[in-house]
Amino acid sequence: MEDKLLTKQQVMEYLNISRKMFEKLVKEHGLPVIKITPYKRYVRSSHLNQYIDNRTKNKPQGTSSEPQEKDSDNIKWKNIFK
Repeated sequence: MEDKLLTKQQVMEYLNISRKMFEKLVKEHGLPVIKITPYKRYVRSSHLNQYIDNRTKNKPQGTSSEPQEKDSDNIKWKNIFK
C-alpha cells in the first residue's frame, strides 16, 4: 500500500470537519502534520489511519467475515421462525 500525502483539504473532507476543527485536532489532539510552508500542510495517509484507529471505541473483536452467533441466540431465532 502506498503511503500518500493528503492535503489539509482532503483530510477535512475525509473526516467531514471544518478548518477550525482541523486546527484543533493538530494543536490539541496531536494529529501529525507535515508543514512544508506556513500555508502548505499535509498528513500521511498511514498517520491519519493510525490516528483514527487509536481513537476508535468499541473496536471489532476478531477478523471473521461472518458474525459469530451464540448457541442460545441461534436456538431462540430458529424457534421464532418455526
